Amino acid sequence: MSLEIKKNDFLRQFETKIEDCLIKLEYSEQAKNIFLTRFEIHKSLPAEKYQDLFIKLVLDQLAEEEHKVVPTCPKVAAFFKKHRAEYKHLLPAGITL
Repeated sequence: MSLEIKKNDFLRQFETKIEDCLIKLEYSEQAKNIFLTRFEIHKSLPAEKYQDLFIKLVLDQLAEEEHKVVPTCPKVAAFFKKHRAEYKHLLPAGITL
């Protein structure tokens, strides 16, 4: 399964729609650091099916753009811990999970 992730600069969120239901990950940006602050998935969508895939695609996009990521959202932090080897290079110096 593939999702199209859009970076909505106006609302400061990464987002996708599935069956007209929104999945979003809010962020704030400082220099090359992206603080991922809040994850939300529409209640009619099964979180277990889409949450990890959505977070992975956002992180892959940020890696391509050479951003550093500070996961302040608990769901994103948990994803980082679960996939530490794959994504630890995205953490800024001095940040550990």
